[in-house]
Amino acid sequence: MLASILHKTTRACPLALLLLSPAALGGAAGNAYPALSELEYQPPAPGSYQLPPIKPAADGKVLDTAGSERCLFDYMGDDIVLLSFIYTTCSDATGCPLAIAVLRRVASRIEQEPGVVGKVRLITLSFDPGHDTPEVMRRYAAAMMPAADDHSDRWVFLTTASPGDLQPILQDYGQYVVREHDANGHDTGAISHLLKVFLIDRERRVRNIYGVSFLHPQILVNDIRTLLREDAES
Repeated sequence: MLASILHKTTRACPLALLLLSPAALGGAAGNAYPALSELEYQPPAPGSYQLPPIKPAADGKVLDTAGSERCLFDYMGDDIVLLSFIYTTCSDATGCPLAIAVLRRVASRIEQEPGVVGKVRLITLSFDPGHDTPEVMRRYAAAMMPAADDHSDRWVFLTTASPGDLQPILQDYGQYVVREHDANGHDTGAISHLLKVFLIDRERRVRNIYGVSFLHPQILVNDIRTLLREDAES
């Protein structure tokens, strides 16, 4: 039953999927990838609704792309944060590759919006530390952020030194991961997971959790602007 509701992904050609342009993932061909198409409804205006705190954000030991060990909270600072969990060999076009494509659009939009630029941090953490070493994450980040569209100061890609460091983080965020094995008990390389992106405020509280159905750039940007207006009024 669990496997039937989780994404099942393998290690086939991940960058071929991830390097597709947003138009290729959700443009004219479009409706197959609603998260990159125009919304079919007008979302509430920023500030016209509230996002009650859901739970405290969790800290943990992580590695950056240089292999330096720091705490996850070190990368949050006093910014609003979009925290995503992915793995670089994910080949499900409606899983990790789609999340990265949506986040790229969000990163581009917030860099162009007065009052938002410089106040948001994107953090992407791998849940496959055995494969996703700091060097792998460095190459992955470079592929996601070409020079003409560089958000490296606002978007960090992290991994962990071991599953032991990773597991408490996943547990605290309710990000459940299942590694699949064959009949002989060997790891097949497939990982099942539910796609989640977390919106975290400056007080390090989770304010929204996005699954595939609500992972849309406009919704994410409106929620960010709502939190910024809340800060300005407090």
